[in-house]
Amino acid sequence: MAITKIFAIREGLKKSVQYAANEQKTTLDGAIAYAINPDKTEQRLFESTLNCGSVKTAYDDMQATKERYGKTDGVLGYHFIQSFRPGEITPEKAHELGVEFADRLFGNRFEAVIGTHLDKQHLHNHVVINSVSFEDGKKLRCNIQTYFKEVQHVSDELCRENGLSVIVPKGHGKQYQQWKAEKEDKPTIRGQLQNDIDGLISQSLNFTTFLDALRKNGYTVKYGNVKHTAIKPPYSERFIRLDSLGENYTDTAISDRIQTMKSWNRKHLPEPKKLYHYNGNFKNTSKITGLRALYFHYVYLLRGATKGTGNKKVSRYLLEDTVKFDRYLAQHKFLVKKQIENTSELHIMKESLEKEIAFQISVRKPLYKVRANAEDKEECKAVSKKIEELTGSLKNLRSDMRMCGQIEADLDKIREKISQVIELEKGSEPKKSKEREKTRGLAI
Repeated sequence: MAITKIFAIREGLKKSVQYAANEQKTTLDGAIAYAINPDKTEQRLFESTLNCGSVKTAYDDMQATKERYGKTDGVLGYHFIQSFRPGEITPEKAHELGVEFADRLFGNRFEAVIGTHLDKQHLHNHVVINSVSFEDGKKLRCNIQTYFKEVQHVSDELCRENGLSVIVPKGHGKQYQQWKAEKEDKPTIRGQLQNDIDGLISQSLNFTTFLDALRKNGYTVKYGNVKHTAIKPPYSERFIRLDSLGENYTDTAISDRIQTMKSWNRKHLPEPKKLYHYNGNFKNTSKITGLRALYFHYVYLLRGATKGTGNKKVSRYLLEDTVKFDRYLAQHKFLVKKQIENTSELHIMKESLEKEIAFQISVRKPLYKVRANAEDKEECKAVSKKIEELTGSLKNLRSDMRMCGQIEADLDKIREKISQVIELEKGSEPKKSKEREKTRGLAI
């Protein structure tokens, strides 16, 4: 069994390379034997390289590749750790698998250093990969999808081929965005679907009436001539399998829950999880117009959807945007704080920010040279303080610039959503056309 980990190296690539090929940790006899026998010349080291001249020249080789293609910044490399179960493998075999692991994943295009560390009970390989390919100069990109689909897969494959145990995951894993949102107690689309389904189960007599209830509430249902029952929320573009929502949402589980629900008193049902907390009162506010009114209306609708207090038909329509509540709330607060009424004022704000950023950069740039040539510590300290102040100011200005860009990107969508919501509230089905009449009092 081998467990793998990945770390992006953004600074200190040389240090990582040296750590992977650390003689004190890769010597078979370990640090003690090395210390008591300093004259020994034949150390059994478990160090190897791929596409490098030697362990000693590995960092220089990697750096030369970066300089050749002009890619010396950003992520400098990746540090992989492959750990084996204690007592399951010999040092020689562990190193052999570490080299094969690196070769299968990166051998054709990237430089690598592999070191097998023997200083702990569990033998483990350290593999350091250059982020720039010596073959074509393209950068290696490692993310959560790469980890599960490639890295861990190759490690498990090697373990199986060599008779080692492999961890078999139980059940369905969670998508990263879903896991992150749940950890931060924020709403997720799947969480909203689960809440919706839980409510419909309590109102259903059997699985057939449950499916009918889904359809009546705007869901498109795939059932019968398909392997897995799936539903598509109102105005969503893709279907979601019921069993992917968890073990309590398979066809059998839902049928059992419906039958059990008949004999239960509603007070025994678990309290629904609060998806989002917002402190404030939307009613106690002065009259607002323009972009601020548009955002105020939309944030109000999203808040109602996340809390389950809004119009059911409208709430289901806004399902996919409730997970972006924070984004729209931040945009609304920005518009209020900056007193921006319309798109013209937004553009003026953006142009003003661009000019101010350029000016502050021009002021800060020569200060670095002044600091480098400072004759005493006091002068150096004063210049450093000024640089820090400008850097902090630039950070805030750039944050405001990004916010202006977000608002520009989201504005048309929000206008269309508001128009469609108004049609829904009137009882008519909204069209998906992007060309709509501007809503009175909200149009800009």
